[in-house]
Amino acid sequence: MYALHVETSVARAGRRFEPIRERELHADALSAAEGIPGASRGLVVVPEFAGPIGIPDFTAFVGNVAALRSRQNLAVAAVINEIDAGIVAAAHVRRASSVADLAGALGWPSTTIVPRMKRLVASGALTEVDRHRYVRHPDVQPQGRLYAVEAKVEDWRAALRQARTYQVWADAYVIVMTGLSARTQESLLAEVRRDRGGLVVDGRWVARPRLAPVAANRRLQAAEMFAAATRAGLQRPAF
Repeated sequence: MYALHVETSVARAGRRFEPIRERELHADALSAAEGIPGASRGLVVVPEFAGPIGIPDFTAFVGNVAALRSRQNLAVAAVINEIDAGIVAAAHVRRASSVADLAGALGWPSTTIVPRMKRLVASGALTEVDRHRYVRHPDVQPQGRLYAVEAKVEDWRAALRQARTYQVWADAYVIVMTGLSARTQESLLAEVRRDRGGLVVDGRWVARPRLAPVAANRRLQAAEMFAAATRAGLQRPAF
């Protein structure tokens, strides 16, 4: 298993003060990341990754780390803008699409798409294979799954509220908690299961996360942001 802990390259202005008791849960959070389904195939764990929305305590990439590294080394700028990510995600790798095709797939007006095409082609994310028809670069795609891991002491409602925010872009979330009564744990577990999320209490798995549907543009945007944020860190040896 490949596990790496790095600082992100994205600014975290306004990051909340982190209580000492929550910091003490971080060991449980890291251990939980190792227990995410599929983590044995490849795992990269990043603290305070600034995703498209929100900043989880940890974000775990589960998947082919070599493929992630290949994306980082690709001479194509990360597609981190939400609209750009929508256009690129809607484009096919082999079948060329016109602007009208992309607009129809996205439900957007062509006037939103046209001004962005020249830059996306220049960056290499898209290739114009025929007059005004485009394909996506095959390596510009999510290379694995992203799990948002949030650690909280006692305030389970706040933990759930934050974790649900990450569902906009993360494939699943994991809440790591301690100090819960049996009744509170039961209430939280019911909500987490409804979301297909994961729950760890006092270092023990109560529910494993399951993949939830994520909009293609948000999933690609998050994957591209993660690749960009961890680029420097993945050049260092794992530990």
